[in-house]
Amino acid sequence: MSTAQSAIGMDVDVAVIGSGFGGAAVACRLAKAGKKVAVLEQGKEYPTGRGEIETTGSGLATVRHGHFWVDIGAGMNVVRGIGVGGGSLHYFGVRLRTHPEIFDNPRWPKSVNRKILDPYYDIAGEMLQASETKPNPVIGPPPRSAAFMLAAKNCRRCVSEPRYVPIAVNTGMEPVMTEAGIPQTRCVYCGECLIGCPPSQSFVGNVNARALLTLNYLAVARKAGATIHPLHRVRVVRKVDDHFEVEIFVLDPGMRDREEDETGRIGMLRARQVVLAAGTMGSVEILLKSREAGTLPPISPMLGKNFSGNGDFLIPKTINTPQDLAPKAGPSITVGADFSTKDLKIFIEDLGLIPFLEAVMGTRKLTVSTSDTHSLGYLGMGTDAGNGVLTLHNGRIRLNWDPTDSMPLYRELTACLKELSQQLSGDYSAPETYNPIIGTGLLTAHPLGGAVMSDTADGGVVNPQGEVHGCPGLFVADGSIIPTALATNPSYTISALAERVAFWMLHKREMTKKDHGKF
Repeated sequence: MSTAQSAIGMDVDVAVIGSGFGGAAVACRLAKAGKKVAVLEQGKEYPTGRGEIETTGSGLATVRHGHFWVDIGAGMNVVRGIGVGGGSLHYFGVRLRTHPEIFDNPRWPKSVNRKILDPYYDIAGEMLQASETKPNPVIGPPPRSAAFMLAAKNCRRCVSEPRYVPIAVNTGMEPVMTEAGIPQTRCVYCGECLIGCPPSQSFVGNVNARALLTLNYLAVARKAGATIHPLHRVRVVRKVDDHFEVEIFVLDPGMRDREEDETGRIGMLRARQVVLAAGTMGSVEILLKSREAGTLPPISPMLGKNFSGNGDFLIPKTINTPQDLAPKAGPSITVGADFSTKDLKIFIEDLGLIPFLEAVMGTRKLTVSTSDTHSLGYLGMGTDAGNGVLTLHNGRIRLNWDPTDSMPLYRELTACLKELSQQLSGDYSAPETYNPIIGTGLLTAHPLGGAVMSDTADGGVVNPQGEVHGCPGLFVADGSIIPTALATNPSYTISALAERVAFWMLHKREMTKKDHGKF
């Protein structure tokens, strides 16, 4: 656990704002290349052991390994990770490459496609070491996995063979070593991926089976000289001649919510280049505030537009199954199946035990019960319309989501899930807060867009290499640059795009096969 000094007053080559899948990759590569890198993270840093679970009235939830916030939007709410390691603190580790056809959407720059991204996927995959779930040698494969695959295989709407998905969780019998020389212990099949591995009951030390970014990218970045500064919230970024000033609010360690504490400190960090990687909500908020304050050159009018919830459908269930599906066994997600149609990409995964997903939403709470073993949850994803708009509301980011154009997706997802439920001899249960008539009440854990890439400033905020149009030296490297839904878990694609941003920052060209293993 780091006790990094304040970044106020520092002068660095590159300031990386955020430590999730985008920021971690960029910080790692630039630090290894000899750049002086400071990573600014507004959340705390957490040990890998068990912590407390608590909520506050502001929509901030503390789990074992970090925080996540729920941003309350109009039509859709957004879950995002807060803490050193970003979304890896509470993700399920699924590492799937985006289907090549997604990049055919005209919103994508012509220079960005699966063929171009595959080398970057490769090097990100080597760092994160994902593999298919291996059955526990004592209790075997999770019953829900086999049940899901059989049910999906018998579904008329399923268009390919259901399969175990690659996950960045070590389900093998032996520890594996990360590139930073830190061992990942074996999975104990507790199913608690959302809140973090528990203390071990069978060997000395903590279970550490998930590939948290603090074990790989960020650990390598630190070894290469990067400094990581928790509790550093960036207010605005200011362009001054040939460098940037980053205005920072250093948070008090005792803070329990997102309000700025009067005991904190405000100051500046100076950097030759800045990489915004605070996640879709965080990076767009900083850009919007900077534009409002007039501290940056004119930014594209597309800022805040083309937001996508990645088609997330959380959390529908099959209930009342005759079979005990043992949702408490195994990693949280193990298998998935393709239910795409001619016009829609759809991917559905099993979702096992979720011991804690309670987000305070004003006077209403979203809860997921895990007491019923004769049920199975799902994560559905698909190609939504990507027409959301992010704006500032009382100084905070706010999503305005019109579900009208995405209703065909939600209806098809519902039909697929009803068919799965029928094959499991159970009953379909829609997401608790979802209104099927008007399509509101959705929750996304995969926010995308708002600072999308495009060939020109008329079409998006950044160029295909992640640099903000009209502002040399300012880059964005997170989910906000993705111009469409991906219809699969996006962390792997975010990592690949961030690897590409870093490579372009260093070499001003595309990676080739000869570069592999040298970067």
